[in-house]
Amino acid sequence: MPERRTSRTLAVVTSRFRLGEADRVLTLISPDRGKFKAIAKGVRKPTSRLGGGVEPFAELEVALAAGRTFDVVTQVQPQRVWLGLRSRLLSSAVAWYAAELVERATSEEQPEPELYALLLRAWDLLEAGLPDVLVARWSELALLDAAGHAPELDHCVDCGRPPQEGEALRWDERAGGIHCVNHGEGAPFSSDGLRLLRALRRFAPEQLAALRLPSGPLQEVDRALRAAILHLYGREPKSRTFLDEVSA
Repeated sequence: MPERRTSRTLAVVTSRFRLGEADRVLTLISPDRGKFKAIAKGVRKPTSRLGGGVEPFAELEVALAAGRTFDVVTQVQPQRVWLGLRSRLLSSAVAWYAAELVERATSEEQPEPELYALLLRAWDLLEAGLPDVLVARWSELALLDAAGHAPELDHCVDCGRPPQEGEALRWDERAGGIHCVNHGEGAPFSSDGLRLLRALRRFAPEQLAALRLPSGPLQEVDRALRAAILHLYGREPKSRTFLDEVSA
């Protein structure tokens, strides 16, 4: 019998589901392989050598053996663990949400290191104690930018004119950004909301964390980015519902 092909890679677990009585199928994202699935055999048994190694919010060095349908996890060595995300419910909800966004944007078996780095950056920000709502909005906009669907924030997507300070605007996720009030369709969007979106793109989240962000523009940005994510994927991430429940 030929020996099974083996490999090793860095990866994070972004989702998982049970298989049979003791196994799990893991969705893994790797900087050099992209998105792929692997089976952790017997991981739900108390005696499993893999059990603690495939918990969420950890960067893992994973040893794999090629299987018929999915690779099989043979060994796991944690490299980094974000323990704070396991103990704070709202931070955990944002972390799962960021993971699902990145999972959806990452192609099967295609290296996309920028998306991988984005997810780890979001987890670092949450672990450092930055406001959960700020990290959620930053993750959404950074995901749209990295996935090639960056919303236009500097010019009307219809006429190309830069918006004026205090001008009434519209947000059009289908067209991919802002409209001046004389063009296009979409939800009303204030210049304060636009200023916050631009800040999320231009400044590091650590710089924004020291500011007191007004609730009105935050809610506008939340609705706008939520609509953009929905338009991109056709349905809302499942983890967004959980995030809404925890936030409420």
